[in-house]
Amino acid sequence: MDVDFKRLASFMWIADLGSLSRAADRMRVAQPALSRQMRLLEAELGVALFARHRRGMSLTPAGEELRSRLVGPLRQIDMVIEDIRSLSSEVAGNIAIGVPPTVSLVLAGSLAKRVVSQAPNVSLRVVEGYAAHLVDWLQRGEIDVAILYGPAADLQLKTEELLVEDICLVGSAESHLSAAKSIEFRELTKLPLILPSRPHGLRVVADNAAAKAKMRLDVRFQADSFVLMKELVESDLGYSMMPYSAVAREVEAGRLCWAPIVNPIVRRQLVLATHPGATSRTAQTLTKIIRREISELVNSGRWSAQILFEKNSLE
Repeated sequence: MDVDFKRLASFMWIADLGSLSRAADRMRVAQPALSRQMRLLEAELGVALFARHRRGMSLTPAGEELRSRLVGPLRQIDMVIEDIRSLSSEVAGNIAIGVPPTVSLVLAGSLAKRVVSQAPNVSLRVVEGYAAHLVDWLQRGEIDVAILYGPAADLQLKTEELLVEDICLVGSAESHLSAAKSIEFRELTKLPLILPSRPHGLRVVADNAAAKAKMRLDVRFQADSFVLMKELVESDLGYSMMPYSAVAREVEAGRLCWAPIVNPIVRRQLVLATHPGATSRTAQTLTKIIRREISELVNSGRWSAQILFEKNSLE
């Protein structure tokens, strides 16, 4: 059975806008013709894709499933078309990168500026999310590139190593933690901790460190919002484990304190993962820009980390 590609594209417009009339206006086609195309698509697939009511159209479970399956492939087709069009000109197109909140804070703004400077015809969308969500969005093709927690061997994706950085203990201004005085990992077991829930990357790093040390952490609060985590720590309700880069602004403002963790040192590794279909010039250009910006941040001291990629990958 052959399904008309245009019908699938029309289906996505209606699914996204939730209205046949709005989709018809946006696509500049007659509403009756668009309605007929959707009925033909439903007949071809043998299922109802929309529940029709006075206020518009909503997706049925089959419609939701079709939409989720189409998002990635249609994005990749759009990228291929844009890539072919740009072969004789500058790199152009739309691309989406996913980043964890702790990475977004230190990288997103400067990365956007570098894209504007080095690839002005590229439209960058930055999507912030925790590791588990980013992996799902990447596998589904909803984003093209993602910065994830490593090691790379744990991920069923095309990956390359970016950097490693230490995780430190973070407390309120009243906690009297000091960057000059390290704290033994075993001391963390006596403290009320504020961490995200599993399977978020930062929590996995903390739990794995505790398991290797054969110790148990006292996680008093679980907060899946990075902003909320810092607010709870600042309110002196507990401590957290984060990379220094994630709290540098609050430390410099005197709102938070930090101390290095030793015996063992706790580190996180970051990798760059790409969707298997993200092979366009735009995606390749973005990955190079990401490496250049990370290199600049680390070399300037704005990101305290160790780079894992080769210098020739910046060219």
